[in-house]
Amino acid sequence: MKFKDEKQYIGHVDQIFKVKHIKLQDGKANGVTMIQVHNSSGMNFDINMDRGMDIPYLDFKGQNIGFVSPCGIVSPQYFDDKGLGFLKSFTAGFLTTCGLKHVGNPCEYDGQSYGLHGNLSHIPVEQFSYEIVEDKEEIPYLEIKGKVTDAMIFGDKISLARAIKCYYKEKKFTISDIVTNDGFKKVRHMILYHMNIGYPILSPDSEVYIPFVEVKPRNEHSKSGIDSWNKLQLPDADYKEMCYYHTFKGDKENIATVAIYNSKLEIGIAIDIDVSTLDHFVQWKMMGKGEYVMGLEPGNVTIDGIEDAITNGSMKYLKAGESFRYYLNVKIIEGKEEFESIKK
Repeated sequence: MKFKDEKQYIGHVDQIFKVKHIKLQDGKANGVTMIQVHNSSGMNFDINMDRGMDIPYLDFKGQNIGFVSPCGIVSPQYFDDKGLGFLKSFTAGFLTTCGLKHVGNPCEYDGQSYGLHGNLSHIPVEQFSYEIVEDKEEIPYLEIKGKVTDAMIFGDKISLARAIKCYYKEKKFTISDIVTNDGFKKVRHMILYHMNIGYPILSPDSEVYIPFVEVKPRNEHSKSGIDSWNKLQLPDADYKEMCYYHTFKGDKENIATVAIYNSKLEIGIAIDIDVSTLDHFVQWKMMGKGEYVMGLEPGNVTIDGIEDAITNGSMKYLKAGESFRYYLNVKIIEGKEEFESIKK
């Protein structure tokens, strides 16, 4: 049935496609504004408008998909940008966007200190809007837009314009970002999409699909687990995180797909990555008790500091007024057949 026909049966569009602008009130989340989205596929997700349009919550038909860290939702006013202070307010969630001047390990470069993963995910959105649109084919879709500015006098001036879009009956959404150098000098640019999969989608019943051409351990500790990089286990209180760099070869449109599928629940999540711009990928494997998460993290650089990225040639630069575009497609997997089709 087409949407125009379904409208005969409803009093308000909220019955089949709901978007709400809400404000949280409890604890360190007090005052945080969110956009809640519910569509007719059974997919629900929230967008944190005070934290760079990140996505803390994503679920499908009652099953949680992302990992929410112990601190939960935290207002940006509590952000500590020194060293590992980022972790005090690292919600993780389904998506935390890292950048735009630095991602990865804390470091010092050119006389300046940079904390873990940069500032982007703690900056409130400006110029934002959301609208349910009925297009010419009468298939309504929701589009949420906003801008995040990471700029300072005597320093770099970079912005991110984000658009998140989903259709009312489709179990997927897209993230389209444009990062622009708004200043008048060439600047470094680093970005990482820290996408975190958690319980119950992530469990020992889950299968990890990362179609690598090459996989490298990030350090010696990770090297000790290289033979089981894609294996999941029971939570272990003494587990120490492991990270792996994966190199992909995209299809004819430069798209590579990664996925995690839970065979017991028959639900999973897949991410289409444009490897022409997001040419690096980090897998974060953490099997700890209460810290059970796997990060599927496309980015444009390595994550071991600014100097390391410059030395290994992965660092990206934006000329004055130049923009980079990034695109991700997030889709729910329902049933083994859909998972196998992705793998093929």
